[in-house]
This record gives sequence, C-alpha cells and structure tokens, in this order.
Amino acid sequence: MKKIILLTTIFYGMGSIVAQQPAQPTQPTQPTTTTTIVNPANPTPYEPTPGELVSEEIDETQLTDEQKRIRARNLRAEELWKNADYRDYDPSFTELHRLSKAFANNKYRLALSAFQAGINSIIKMRDEVELFRKQSAEARRFNEKWYWQVVDRKAQEERIINKMKREAKQEAVTYFTRAINYLDEIINPDLREKEPFKRLLSATYRNWVMYQYDLGNIPQTIPILEHYIQIDENEKEYPAHKYLSQAYAFQENMIKKYGMGTEDQMLRFRYKKNVHLLRATELKYGKESAEYKHVVSLVNRDEIISIMP
Repeated sequence: MKKIILLTTIFYGMGSIVAQQPAQPTQPTQPTTTTTIVNPANPTPYEPTPGELVSEEIDETQLTDEQKRIRARNLRAEELWKNADYRDYDPSFTELHRLSKAFANNKYRLALSAFQAGINSIIKMRDEVELFRKQSAEARRFNEKWYWQVVDRKAQEERIINKMKREAKQEAVTYFTRAINYLDEIINPDLREKEPFKRLLSATYRNWVMYQYDLGNIPQTIPILEHYIQIDENEKEYPAHKYLSQAYAFQENMIKKYGMGTEDQMLRFRYKKNVHLLRATELKYGKESAEYKHVVSLVNRDEIISIMP
C-alpha cells in the first residue's frame, strides 16, 4: 500500500511540473549561419585566412597507379633508411625540402602568427588611446587657473598619445617585417600562386606600408608598393597608387630641396609621381570626371608628362 501511495505522489508531482511549463510550438529547423563581427576600432581589417597554405594529406583516390606504386616504394625505402641523426652535406636536398608542402605550411603559419600579432598591436594601441582620452576628459583639474595651463596640459597629453602610437606602430612594423620574411622563404612557385598566400602577402604588405608611412619611413614603402600592385587585382586599388604617388613626391622634393640626388633622378621620380597620381584619380573618379581632368591639368603644368583624357 505504501509503495502505491509513493508512486502516485511521484507521478502527481511530475504532472504538476509539466503542467506549469507552457507548451512550446514546434519550430522549423533554421540553417546555422555564422556572423562575422568586425571591430569598428580596428583600422586595419583583414580577410579570414586559413591556418595552412595547402593540405598535406594525400588523396590516394586521385593518384594514378604509377603514382601509387612510386609512393609505396618511397615509403618502404624511407622506413628502411630511417636515421634520426642524418644531416645533409650537399644543400641540394635541403632546397628540395624548401619546395615541400610541409615547409610552406610551417612558414605560412609563422607568417600568419606574426601578421596577427602586428594587427593586435595596432588594435591594442587604439583602445589604449581611446581610454586615455576618455580618462583625461573626465578628470577634474582644480589647479588649472590660467588658460596657458590648459594649453600646456593638452599639449602634454598629445605628446603622450603620439608616443603611444609611435611605439605601437614600430612594434607592428617589426611583426609585419617578420611575416614578410617568412613568406619570402616559401619558394615553391605553385604554392606562391595559392589564394591564401597572395591574400596574406597582400595584407602584410598593405599594413607594413601604412605604418612605415606614418613613422616617416616613406622612401622604404616604394618597393613594397610596387610589388603590391603586381598581385592579382591590387593594381585597381586607388589608395595603393595614392601612397605611391606621395612616396615619389617625397623623393622628388628631397632632391629638389636638399640636392640628395641627380636631376635625372628627380625627373624620374616626378614622372612616376604623376603616373600614379593620374591612375589613382582615374580609379577613384573615372576618366571622364572633372577631378581627373583637373589632375591632368596639374600634371601638364608639371612640364614632364602630358596625358590627354
């Protein structure tokens, strides 16, 4: 009898719990979507990049019978000749290793890590500058009685902010330089044509140029920019030509003002400055625009090149 009463109590309690929960209508299955949230404070966004350049797994279903036979023979030979202490005396086989997928993936991962560290340096700096500005604006300063004290304090704050920016950009450039060096070590021509490689190389070049330019190392950006516009569709990005035009103008002015070069070099820099100035204007506004025609007039006034719209 006690068992029957106990079971009845349990079932009644379970029924009460179920009754308290409102019935939920059956929802149709929704497809899973992934939303990429872009940090608005990040001035240097980059596209998602895979963690490896190319898969190292071999799909045996795609191999011919001859390729399968060669692979099996090589694996058997490697097993017989396994020697953990082997070292090359002739660099030829080392060069072959540099062409391998494993070597390329290792350098690609190192480059990606260095690139992301550089980006994180910039993002962290932006957040710190924003926090510093906010704290400075909220601070109460009862000792400031004169206007010159306000001016002096604001100038000091800007010096601190500029120092924060400079240090972060120097750190970022160091990381981007390291990433470029890692990518340069990938010498396999087929792997260098892979989309992930060119995307990471472009992003690294782009950020390296921007922050070297900010640091005042303007002439150094020219060769990297020239390489950048040769990658796929990068030539159609007008900011790349704008930066190039500014860099060549800087070189031209250094010769003009300080005589740091020959007249032929100055004319060559002026010519390239105008070429990229025109290209940047054409890409941004179009050849039929008033802006492009105005720039053509400026270029013609330079008396070096004459390009009609």
